[in-house]
Amino acid sequence: MERNIKQQQFLGIVVFLFFGTGLFGQCPGPAPCPSGTFINNYEQINPSSIAGAVFCSGQTRTFTIQVGPGTATEASTGDIEYITLFFDFDCDGVFEYSVNDSCSYVNPGGCNVDLSVVAPTVTSPTMYNGRAHLVYNTPTTDPCANLPGGTPWGDIVDFTITVNLPPEPVLTSSDVDNTICDGDSVTFTATDGDAYEFYINGVSAQAQSTTATFTTSILNNGDEVTVRALDNVTGCDTFSAPITTTVLDPTIITEPSPKTIFAGDDVTFSSVINDVDTYQWQVSTNGGASYSNLSNGGSYSGVTTANLTIGNVEINKTDTLYRVQASNSLVSCPLVSIAALLTVKVRSVITNRRITHRVDKN
Repeated sequence: MERNIKQQQFLGIVVFLFFGTGLFGQCPGPAPCPSGTFINNYEQINPSSIAGAVFCSGQTRTFTIQVGPGTATEASTGDIEYITLFFDFDCDGVFEYSVNDSCSYVNPGGCNVDLSVVAPTVTSPTMYNGRAHLVYNTPTTDPCANLPGGTPWGDIVDFTITVNLPPEPVLTSSDVDNTICDGDSVTFTATDGDAYEFYINGVSAQAQSTTATFTTSILNNGDEVTVRALDNVTGCDTFSAPITTTVLDPTIITEPSPKTIFAGDDVTFSSVINDVDTYQWQVSTNGGASYSNLSNGGSYSGVTTANLTIGNVEINKTDTLYRVQASNSLVSCPLVSIAALLTVKVRSVITNRRITHRVDKN
């Protein structure tokens, strides 16, 4: 029989099915359809395309159902083939849940229908019964029904799906508080898988392998690292919870600048540095050959802040160098500013006899 139907295109449908937990073993099988219900002369389901289907608890998987030549006469190009998947996910022996879509037959060769299903949540590996139902031209909601009007063309394949438990990966970092300095190396370690693939911000950073660790020194502030753990036996995989890393990159925005003052004046050295909260000003009296930490007291104040003040500067402080060491109290990230030179001058006094005297008030 010639069946010329206008070619149609359909998208796969994802059906989200919500089921209870605590299902164990295998469900009872729904009753088979009466023999002779369908005639698969023109088209039939390729049973190998659904054999051994494995799902993972609570996860979405897609069946690709192949519609191929029939037992006697191959269907015509453009014939619309509807596939419906029926499932008994509550284990009562009746198919309650279904999803369907169609493909346009190409002669020769057939066509494929992709159908996606969310597996029930289980606490142990569980086997469920399913039925693939092929009908020419018009979909049906009855797992044993012919086309409306009794047209018999189609096919049925009963099958089972196994719902396994996916891995439950835990990801840890060698940096316990997940706060590092820019460029620091961090190692992430994953568990509960046979193979692992590591991601940074959802992009694969280390290809799938049996290696359970991932070391990197290129993280930026706020980057999220995750791992996908794979169970080779069940084929199930799961992503871990992400680890978000804070990356500090202390940078000196403003260096302390040289100062020239008169003896007896006050002077302040300042530095602007981001990502730090700890400061220590230092002084060198030997041209930078060595430095010593300053303490508050005497003429010094603010030695542990971004601004060092020297009060009532004496002439003997001329040619001293001042620099600041800065860090972050969480992870250090130390840096040191350039040294700023302090030059101290004596004041000049002109008498009424036009004789100039240099006066050192100290």
